[in-house]
Amino acid sequence: MNDHFKQSMSVTPKIPLINLRLLKPQYSGLVYISQELVAALLACMFLCLYPRKGRAEARLPDINFDGLFESISIQMPQQEQKVHCILHYFTRVTHCIPKGMLSFERKVLPRGQESLMHCTIRQPNQSFWSESSSSFCPLKVIKDGNIEDHNSNALEVDFANCYLGGGVLRLGCVQEEIRFLISPELIAGMLFMPAMQANESIEIRGAERYSCHTGYSSSFCFAGDYVDTKPRDALGRRRTCIVAIDALMMPGKRQYEDKLMLREVNKAFCGFLDQMEPLLLSISFCYTKEVHQKGSYTDGGCGISDDADRVLVKDEFSTLGIATGNWGCGAFGGDMELKSILQWIAASQAGRPFLTYFSFGVPEGGSLQQVADWIISEGWSVGELWNVLVDYGQRRVSGRLNEGLFKWILPNAAAIQDAQASDTPAEAHYNDLTVFSCIETAEVSHIEDSMAIDSI
Repeated sequence: MNDHFKQSMSVTPKIPLINLRLLKPQYSGLVYISQELVAALLACMFLCLYPRKGRAEARLPDINFDGLFESISIQMPQQEQKVHCILHYFTRVTHCIPKGMLSFERKVLPRGQESLMHCTIRQPNQSFWSESSSSFCPLKVIKDGNIEDHNSNALEVDFANCYLGGGVLRLGCVQEEIRFLISPELIAGMLFMPAMQANESIEIRGAERYSCHTGYSSSFCFAGDYVDTKPRDALGRRRTCIVAIDALMMPGKRQYEDKLMLREVNKAFCGFLDQMEPLLLSISFCYTKEVHQKGSYTDGGCGISDDADRVLVKDEFSTLGIATGNWGCGAFGGDMELKSILQWIAASQAGRPFLTYFSFGVPEGGSLQQVADWIISEGWSVGELWNVLVDYGQRRVSGRLNEGLFKWILPNAAAIQDAQASDTPAEAHYNDLTVFSCIETAEVSHIEDSMAIDSI
């Protein structure tokens, strides 16, 4: 532990309180730790050495692996495959100890008049969204593939449980759990990250990937070694950035209410905003050269290569896009069409340069591309689309409307545009329409996540 503190402070000497500690709810903060220390923490979890006392009261998940080991005997083959991923990680790190770093950040949008050191934007209200003049970033739908396999410079969305890691150490084996299994260093965050509240998210940078996999849920299978070739940044972290945001569980018809749409768009917005990261990089960069030149992290194939010394300052501040998918749908019960638009709104307001949407083959993916292309071509602002969502939601809640969002937007596009231009209620325009959409709809069948939710 002493070596860990010395190492982290040698890279970030002017930033206090970045070492291993509990990142409490409603306090933005960052933990910066070495991959070597993470391996030691995970070994203690594997051996079930951590006491459980007090963790539930602090809203911290169980972190010992005994629950995972016990589940192997209940005839769920994916549980054995999960253990294969963990054992493969330990095989790799014991053969060659990694010498890089990771950071875990709790991001908070302050409520009301609260103020946090590293966040200049408070939790937005309805007026913030309805009056926004921000333009939309490009959106591209990818039918097949996984978020972790994207080849763009993007922030990867973890369809999270409010408890980081979800059921990775229990029976869960969907999007979040699989991401944690192929990159087990993510599991370390469960040690010191209490459950997220509605205005919080968790960002993790530098997690290395160790395994390939096939399948999903009951068909999940370890598929061999994966050699992560992503370069490291000036702080020694792999250039992999993951943000955990937890959606509402089984919201039903209420998901169209203003209050719940506001909760979901703010949750995504919190995840997509940069908070402490620019501060960390700006203060630390001038020290990084010296650390690298001294060889603090250089360790052949397991450490930081000489390429790390050639990182450009502008690369450290380049804005990442968003790589996401059917967040909050599937087992969480959310409407894919609504959730995808809310994520796009949040990404655009956060200033992200693009959003790549992995639809996992659901039919609505093609309709999302069509809707996004039309909205961009018409030059809509974030506020204009938000107001359309509010109007649509009120109709769904009242029972006056029962069709999907995409099917409703496209044939009513002209009426929406006219209503916004004239500042008159749109309902009169909609009632005169006789145009029907030819867009086919289908139920979202892709399961994304499971278990507990954040209370409203």
